[in-house]
Amino acid sequence: MAFSDVMGSLSGAAGSYRVTLTDDWAQGRATFGGLLAAIGNESMRKLVPFDKPLRSLQTVFVGPATPTTLDIAAKVLRVGKAVTLAQCEIRQDDQVVATQVGVYGSPRPSVVVHKPAAVPSPRAVEEINEMRFQPNQGPAFIQHFALRWAQGEKPFSRAPQSPTKAFIRHRDPAALGESSIVALVDCIPTPALSMFSAPAPSSSLTWMLEFFEHDFSFPASAWWRIDSDVDAAADGYVNQTSILNDPNGRPAAVSKQLFAIFN
Repeated sequence: MAFSDVMGSLSGAAGSYRVTLTDDWAQGRATFGGLLAAIGNESMRKLVPFDKPLRSLQTVFVGPATPTTLDIAAKVLRVGKAVTLAQCEIRQDDQVVATQVGVYGSPRPSVVVHKPAAVPSPRAVEEINEMRFQPNQGPAFIQHFALRWAQGEKPFSRAPQSPTKAFIRHRDPAALGESSIVALVDCIPTPALSMFSAPAPSSSLTWMLEFFEHDFSFPASAWWRIDSDVDAAADGYVNQTSILNDPNGRPAAVSKQLFAIFN
């Protein structure tokens, strides 16, 4: 099922929604976390108008969601003059699998303007071979994304920790939107996996995604780039920061995640 089909199948009204996922979105024994976050954002967007851009999406992955039916409960917590806060709870079989808070805010004049500097890629996307999806040798959800690795070691290469840069895009030819970029940000594995000598489980526990650019009008075939680095790793947990760059090379969002690793 293509990403746009998943979003289009979200049914319900008045803050109560339902969606059924397919096995091609699996990530190990669970469903791809980026898809869950996108579903939650899409649900909150049914209550929050798009004239308030997404500023921050905070997700806690409470437990694994298998590729079956999910029930989503969304509500608006507060509507201010500029900022609306919404909350979402995703359940499966009466168990909470994820909770979210979305912060949506209208632009306001400010004397404070500071954005990350653009960092060029060491290689142009046209110079890099696309990674092929190989069934049974990686998570199923990867088939929905195209990846070209520009810098850094690949997972399970037993290499010293190093930052990674990867070009990414949806394979779905449907027009991009806010929720499709939410999912896109999460499609790259943590750089910590490059330190492993063999495949081992890992799981995202918390994720904060903050947008400071909101241009999603690029064609679906355009390449975005995600630059990721490990901030710290100890006691089986990894703290990671990533910067999303839009197809024009402009930094657009910052992502911070806490992973549990089992190796």
